[in-house]
Amino acid sequence: MNIAAVATVAVWRHPSPAFIGWLLFEIMLGAIRLAVLVHGRRVIRTGRTPPLLLLSALLSCAWASSVGFGTYLCLTSGDWVLATIACLSAAAMVCGICLRNFGTPRLAATMVFMALLPCVVAGFLTAEPVMPIISVQLPIFFLTIFSASFSLHQMMVSRMIALNDLQRSESLNQTILQASPDYTLILDATNRIIFCNQPNSVDYDQDTLIGREWLSLLPEEDQASGVRALERAKTGKSANLVTHHFDASGGKHWLDIIINQICDGSGRLIMVARDITHQKKSEEEAIWMAQHDALTGLPNRAVLQDRLDRMLNNADHAMVGALLIVDVDNFKSVNDTLGHDAGDALLCAFADHLRAAVAGDDIVARTGGDEFALILTARSATAVDRTAQMIFDRLRQPFVHGGRLIDCSASIGASFIPRDGRLRSEIMKAADIALYAAKAGGRAQLRIFEPAMMVEVDRHQAMIASARYALQCDTIIPHYQPKVSLRTSQVVGFEALLRWRDRDGELQHPGLIQAAFDDSALSGPLSERMLERILDDVERWVQAGIAFGHVAINVTAADFRRGGFVETILLRLDARGVPPSCIQIEVTETVFLGQSADGVKDALRQLSDHGIRIALDDFGTGYASLSHLNQFPVDLLKIDRSFIEKIGSNPDAEAISATVINLGHCLGLEVVAEGVETVDQEAHLMGMGCDTAQGFLYSKAMPMEDVATFLAFRNTPPRQMHRA
Repeated sequence: MNIAAVATVAVWRHPSPAFIGWLLFEIMLGAIRLAVLVHGRRVIRTGRTPPLLLLSALLSCAWASSVGFGTYLCLTSGDWVLATIACLSAAAMVCGICLRNFGTPRLAATMVFMALLPCVVAGFLTAEPVMPIISVQLPIFFLTIFSASFSLHQMMVSRMIALNDLQRSESLNQTILQASPDYTLILDATNRIIFCNQPNSVDYDQDTLIGREWLSLLPEEDQASGVRALERAKTGKSANLVTHHFDASGGKHWLDIIINQICDGSGRLIMVARDITHQKKSEEEAIWMAQHDALTGLPNRAVLQDRLDRMLNNADHAMVGALLIVDVDNFKSVNDTLGHDAGDALLCAFADHLRAAVAGDDIVARTGGDEFALILTARSATAVDRTAQMIFDRLRQPFVHGGRLIDCSASIGASFIPRDGRLRSEIMKAADIALYAAKAGGRAQLRIFEPAMMVEVDRHQAMIASARYALQCDTIIPHYQPKVSLRTSQVVGFEALLRWRDRDGELQHPGLIQAAFDDSALSGPLSERMLERILDDVERWVQAGIAFGHVAINVTAADFRRGGFVETILLRLDARGVPPSCIQIEVTETVFLGQSADGVKDALRQLSDHGIRIALDDFGTGYASLSHLNQFPVDLLKIDRSFIEKIGSNPDAEAISATVINLGHCLGLEVVAEGVETVDQEAHLMGMGCDTAQGFLYSKAMPMEDVATFLAFRNTPPRQMHRA
């Protein structure tokens, strides 16, 4: 519009064809440029690229040429007023070109050149002496304008790059913040929240946190720690704080917060808080598992010991509590006969009974296996006895598993804190001793520790020590008790019985090491040593041609569970050249029960298939049903000595013995009576039709060396003995 105004003034002052043509050209060019401009803006508003960029550049160059041409006309017109107006307008146009087009410096330079070049030419054509000087200076002006255009362009490009980088950085930071599972807060110098970014799972609205004092968000018990963390962060050090908050639904969330100072001198702090609720729960679960029994959920031995230590540390001379150790009676039998699933169910029910029998401040713990422990606040024997009676009463409630009623009883040993010791080990040892006394006294009872109980414990330890000594010094010696046929009075075989020599060389019965047979570390080696010695003796008799009949070896369920029992016997018999018929295996009814019954059945079947006869010992005193006599390969029934010793004085014992004998014969089994000590008992058994007997009436158990002599005397026909 400005250059059109100059052209209008030029036509007004000099209405020549050149000025008129210039004015008309400006009007036409302006109309075209305006149309192109309007079209381009419409296209840009639609998000597209303007299609007439080249046309716009050409029109701009045409406009710059028009400015230069018009200025040329004005300078050469001799009208210095008009020339001055044209020069001022041209200078303004040149400045406008540089300012508007510095984004395209080449176009700006071209337009300036086209606008000023005619002015240079006009300066040389005028008569004024100063004009050529100006014309010489204009190229310098060109260079200055060009330099300014390119500098402005470089500045613009740098700024655009910086803005783009800033935008990308902000976008990246925003993406990181949005993707981060952590809270990000910025606090001002007064500890108020001025920025907040939080994960989507958080229930709080971000706007509700802006402007709030950060310490007010902490639970009361953590605010002092929060103040210390802020003070540390303001000194330029990193601070850490673990705290928690509750969401809108009341759920507890744990946060691990790291606080640092922003290094811009503003005193602002940045904190990042990570939700560690899952980690906390895992830690709590790990701690719980480390302190509790997985099966029953009760506290374990570590918790019990810690509680005992604290009670002892705080105790004076007065009693502050009692420790009860509770052991499930006959738990091993339940496991062996009904399986470990029944044992586990029994332990869980047992734990529930114990929980129900104690007060809220008392503790019930499972210390291992079938053993539990209670710490009571009881201060007298009466209070302990009252709790024990509650336990016994609850245990009388029926416990059913798998359709079977299981009897559940317990033995309890108790010691007082701190009467029975100032150390945890002393208190626990005293309770253990009392428990041992309860079991030795018949089980299902409570015993409170007394110093005299140490005698029985010492006896138990002496048994273990004696058994260990006998194994180490190889003084386990089998003795043999003869089995006599009641029809022929001839010895038909022997039962091997364990004997051992003590440190003085005296021969002892197994009762003096009875505790070792219940010890898992000793029972296996004892059975192994006996088997080895028995097979050695049998080998000698076979090689010597002694007609000993057979030797019966007692085998327990534990021997079968150790695995490889059948293979061991068969391999050792084969290695010694001993016929399998020389060996009998005696088992009690308990081996037929429990989850291992199928394995025992297979083992007995293999032994029977190889010619080894199977005897069922102590028949009538166990838990087996008569169906087991058909299911298992049994060849002999042995009547328990508890029935035999009452023959002649107890009609019930006689009836049971007669029934067993008749049952055995009906099933095609040989019947053996144990513990025969009198001629009257023998006569009754012969009258009942019993096949075989053994007991002191015939002989006590004898060493291997006496067997040959005994057989030679016992099996000699009466006439030969008379002649001798």
